[in-house]
Amino acid sequence: MRNTIRGISLGFMGMDMETMVFPHPKYALSTGRRAGAKVWYRCPALGYIIDTHAGRILWDTGPSPSWPTEWPADMQQMLDLSEVTPEVGLEQRLKELGLGPEDFAFVVQGHLHADHAGGLRLFESAGAQILVHEDEYRHAQQIEETGQAYVRKDWNFLQHRRATLVYGDQDLSKDVRLLSLPGHTPGTMGMLVRLDRTGWVLLTDDAMFIHESYGPPAVGSIVSWNQDRWSTSLERIRSLAKEHNAFLFPGHDMTGIKHSNPEHIEFKKIEFHPFSPGYVYE
Repeated sequence: MRNTIRGISLGFMGMDMETMVFPHPKYALSTGRRAGAKVWYRCPALGYIIDTHAGRILWDTGPSPSWPTEWPADMQQMLDLSEVTPEVGLEQRLKELGLGPEDFAFVVQGHLHADHAGGLRLFESAGAQILVHEDEYRHAQQIEETGQAYVRKDWNFLQHRRATLVYGDQDLSKDVRLLSLPGHTPGTMGMLVRLDRTGWVLLTDDAMFIHESYGPPAVGSIVSWNQDRWSTSLERIRSLAKEHNAFLFPGHDMTGIKHSNPEHIEFKKIEFHPFSPGYVYE
């Protein structure tokens, strides 16, 4: 079978754009931009279904529709979560595609923040391997209930239903490689996938929030665990993208970045279910 990727939309979170990129010359006030309105960003929560020779992979599981009772007050104050509902959650999206937890060989969590790991509990009794970077898992274990954008209820079952820990970079198959991209969190990962028609696709997770993070120069965020390591990881993304002429899928954006050669990029729309029914990257 050929490798394929399907994007799935898992709701939208409203937030100040400067949460995502700061300081960005388009949004931050400076001597060159002394006046301007704040920008409210309708931030997509995203997942990907990757069919491969090694088995079907789910990349990220989105926010839990139980956020009203589980997310801490500071997160609910910062984010408008009114578009995160059961109707757009992971369980419903999979049903729309004729899939369930039992249909996956692997679930890969790019990291364990609540907006990425809220659907993970659907796989507590399924047979899929759940892959988390060792540094992410170790760091998250320090969280008591909530904190640093983590919600323990999302992944607490991994105490008895053990995760498969990823060390550094790791190949899932000859065409699928997990990448260690720390900075946003200690164990943020990306994934590099080779497709026959599209070529290489690099899922950046939150190592690159949106296409406007890319630069150059790269633009950071106020929600990075370690800004220096984040910067190093984004430059690694840039190097890999140039090497592979890759199509970059950011962590929270429906606009990607396509390298047609090492020095030329273009911004391209990324297709997602249910907005582009049946669309599959091949």
